[in-house]
Amino acid sequence: MPSWRQQALIEAPVEDVWGAVGDPRNYPSWAREVLEVTGLAEVAKDAQFQQVTKMPFVGEEETTFQVEALEQMREIKLRCQKSGYYSHWVLTEAQDSTFMDVEIGIDPTAVPYRLYFGAMGKRHFRKITEDSLDGLRRLLSRREPTAAPPREQAG
Repeated sequence: MPSWRQQALIEAPVEDVWGAVGDPRNYPSWAREVLEVTGLAEVAKDAQFQQVTKMPFVGEEETTFQVEALEQMREIKLRCQKSGYYSHWVLTEAQDSTFMDVEIGIDPTAVPYRLYFGAMGKRHFRKITEDSLDGLRRLLSRREPTAAPPREQAG
């Protein structure tokens, strides 16, 4: 089914990018369509949480998401248990920046999702992906960079 995959360079250290992407509780600060995340005590594989999302033609909707894949500082994949919507983020350190490979899409769980996203999906997911990357850039450009550990002096 439809999805959008995009690579991007974020001019922030991987630790800072992971702080935003690797913890869904931080999504409301940069993902425009995410209004609230609750019920997530710890980010771990198979953990579930509730997310309130702005949906086209529906308004606000609360659904349950599950962490399907998690590799600390490297990868997170989340899936909506109601619709089949997913987001998959892979991070790679690139000197003082972070290379991201992101895919957002849907494996629809019901006919209404198949119909809507079959017609509008690619455009919809492209916009969400681009908005998310822009939101991350805005958030991370306002942060102080992560301090590098002190170097030992030769002596």
